[in-house]
Amino acid sequence: MTKNFTPITKILMLAIFIAGVSTKSFAQKDKKVKTEKLIKRPGASEHAATAKFVDSSFDVYERNQKVSVKLSDVRGNAGDAGEIKSDLEAQLKEVAGLLGQSKDVLAKAKSISPKTNSIKAVKALNAPTKALSATKDAIPGQIASIKEQSGK
Repeated sequence: MTKNFTPITKILMLAIFIAGVSTKSFAQKDKKVKTEKLIKRPGASEHAATAKFVDSSFDVYERNQKVSVKLSDVRGNAGDAGEIKSDLEAQLKEVAGLLGQSKDVLAKAKSISPKTNSIKAVKALNAPTKALSATKDAIPGQIASIKEQSGK
């Protein structure tokens, strides 16, 4: 079949073939959809103030995760929009209060003796702080979503 083509036609066909192959190989790959990683509750810290802070922080975080699930089911929770919005506003206040307490709890955790318990308590404070920040960042979008759904 290629015997009938002129050398220029053969070169042109080869160039088109190479361009087609290189375009496919260098094309952008589909971006993976980011899934939100859940923050896990840390283990026991053996310090009462740290444990209370961790529990309070993760209670708010887990409540917020449940709200996210409710908001994803618009039809099933359309009547609860006002209740969900007031819960989110309460969560925002709790998060602000807990983030304000975090420095005091960290200072207390650093002063624990023996030092091994102090290290354990300080390390246990990383996850709740991340959980509170994630909750604080998620709430405005969740409230906006409620406003969109209800048309208010």
